[in-house]
Amino acid sequence: MEETNLLFIGAILSIALGGLSLRLVRRNENLAWNEAIAAHILCLMFITKGIQNAATGYFNEEVLSTDGLVWQFWLEIAFAMDYIFAASICSIALLYPVPFLRNIKQVKIGFSIIAGFIVFRLILDVVGLNFTALHIPGFVYYSSSLLWGTVYIKFRLAPREKRTDATRNIALLAGLFLTLVLGHVWMWWPGLILQSEYFFFIDLGGGSFTSTLWDFMWTSGYSIGIAAGLAIVSIEVYQAIKGDPNKLLYIIAPYFALGLIGYSIYSTGSDTGFVLGEGKGEVLELWSIFTTNLHFTIARPIIAMYILLKFGLFDINEKTKPMAKIMSIILIVVATSAILELIQSVIPINQMITAALLGIIIAFGIGWEEKSFHTLVSNPADLRKGVDKKWFPEIDIPRKYIHRIDWACLIYCLVALLVSFIIWQMDILVNIAIERGA
Repeated sequence: MEETNLLFIGAILSIALGGLSLRLVRRNENLAWNEAIAAHILCLMFITKGIQNAATGYFNEEVLSTDGLVWQFWLEIAFAMDYIFAASICSIALLYPVPFLRNIKQVKIGFSIIAGFIVFRLILDVVGLNFTALHIPGFVYYSSSLLWGTVYIKFRLAPREKRTDATRNIALLAGLFLTLVLGHVWMWWPGLILQSEYFFFIDLGGGSFTSTLWDFMWTSGYSIGIAAGLAIVSIEVYQAIKGDPNKLLYIIAPYFALGLIGYSIYSTGSDTGFVLGEGKGEVLELWSIFTTNLHFTIARPIIAMYILLKFGLFDINEKTKPMAKIMSIILIVVATSAILELIQSVIPINQMITAALLGIIIAFGIGWEEKSFHTLVSNPADLRKGVDKKWFPEIDIPRKYIHRIDWACLIYCLVALLVSFIIWQMDILVNIAIERGA
């Protein structure tokens, strides 16, 4: 049950940080139009991702129970929130750090298509076409790899005479977003390169519950994501050799190093390590928890907080600084306690020793946070100085329209709750499982 506990911790962390971050972003009147939209969506993405984590945790508990079929409710909520996550990633990639949408007409068309696709996927669930290729599974990996990968390559490989701190920061930001989305996928790169069964037989939908086309589309998205990651690693190593290192290399290198270790672990068993189950070997289960699931629940909020602080999406002043520091402390305390609990579940450490270690680590963490927080907020990374203005078109979008994104997300969440309740009461997922022989 360690995975379920980690999901609940991740839910609390994501919702708390997302909600507090949204308050700070709404108070920042100095953001450019694309930065403001991206910041709002990033905060909402983590609030809904927290709801998804909680729903997945309840689903894991319910499927082990024989009391009723309420698991359908939690499963549908999890997928409905994942639709928001995928759409949010695509939306941010279209706007930030460099906007692909160049005028107000393109912004309206782009966001209308994305919003329509979210509603379309939800309608498919209501009519009983869940987990079909019509959902275009894996498109989040295609879009993020293509859009952010293009931005990264363009600015990281800019001619030396045009290379500035801003171009490096743009490349760093694109790489951080790719790490947020694809970090767990990068840990499976040896499986793709060496054609291992554990990669190509990842069970994403419960055996026959999903179609072969569904699984192919999702796995092909993983393949594209791994290709993008390997390209970034190669470029960063090359640039470091040329005397132009970037801290991105130190962020993504551990993911690929863990992939080498994971290859030897996954290759010894018949399972994939993606979905935890009772039949999986203990080593596979623990490796999945400490890598894939830890990235989902802890690493993603850390990366998001770093982006919000480092790239000036918060307006840190005397009024907002206390709230921003509270967010940093919440992140340190929750992440530290979660990791210690996981370690304690593996190594039988006395609870008093764990409590003492937690206190010591938190004390050091808060002391480190004081210094690192000051460094981040006092020296935000600039994305525009020395970069041709053609990359940053100016569009006049009143802030009140950007704030309406928050209300639209709230309305969607309420509709998703209603849809999930209907699906549960009508046993739509049970009937689908029976029809497909799952």
